[in-house]
Amino acid sequence: MKIAIVGGINIDIEGVPFKTIKYRDSNPGKIRLSYGGVGRNIAENIARLGGDCAMVSCVGDEPMSLGAVSNLRELGVDVSHIRVFKEEMPSMYLSILNHEGDMELAVSDMEIIDHIDPDYIDEIKPFLEKAEVVALDGNLTEAFLEHATDALKGIKLFYDPVSANKGVRAKRFVGRFFAVKPNRIEAEAILDMKISSDEDVRKAGRRFMELGVSKVFITLGEDGVFFMEEGDWGFIRPAKDLEIKSATGAGDSFSACILLGISMGMSAKHIAEIGMTASRITMGTRKAVSDEISMELIEELMNKEI
Repeated sequence: MKIAIVGGINIDIEGVPFKTIKYRDSNPGKIRLSYGGVGRNIAENIARLGGDCAMVSCVGDEPMSLGAVSNLRELGVDVSHIRVFKEEMPSMYLSILNHEGDMELAVSDMEIIDHIDPDYIDEIKPFLEKAEVVALDGNLTEAFLEHATDALKGIKLFYDPVSANKGVRAKRFVGRFFAVKPNRIEAEAILDMKISSDEDVRKAGRRFMELGVSKVFITLGEDGVFFMEEGDWGFIRPAKDLEIKSATGAGDSFSACILLGISMGMSAKHIAEIGMTASRITMGTRKAVSDEISMELIEELMNKEI
């Protein structure tokens, strides 16, 4: 096992209206039910990209959650450290997209993830120490994140804040992470600074590095992604012909590329390039994880853009 992911496994409910959203009204559209969760999506992407990974999580004892675990197992992910809790509601994520495929709003019910507590990290520490890189998603509690980053010193840790409200949980110890991938709003919340220009983004990257982070990736939506590591930084802009069917899961495919890239010793620039291409593939499908994603497809698309 090269990569371990500690995070959530969700049941995703996604609604997409046919036309512009009318608030306080019923909007005709499509509703989809699928497996999701930041941690789970990252794990599936890594498996489809040929990586060796394990998932650490907890689920309820009901058909959809157990099906999500079985799905990961079938993809080759190590699920031996996913705990099943009886009589618990599953972790669920309800999102409403606009007619262009971008998220308008979402509601998450992820209380079950609180079962991943500091005591659990001590229990599974010998298992996680076998990994070359460990990912911690932002849905984990502040107490867990602080304890985990202390207990796993010496291991390369990756942090995906998930949201600005959750990202501040790691504010006091974000420098313990080897790599981070906030979006612009999450970076503002963690660093207590306003980011309104490319120069501000560069300053934010430098501040993360001054705190101790080695590889910084700040996603900028339609403006692409900023990357920084010692001796190199820059922006990777999205393809001009980018087609968006759904933005859900795009960031998770990028995170998967970060983890794979770290385990393979890639530069931050190379990671950002393959991450942007992986996100492009994901946004071209209605699913949170593309069935077609692979390193071969990523390389093919990157070669076409050269």
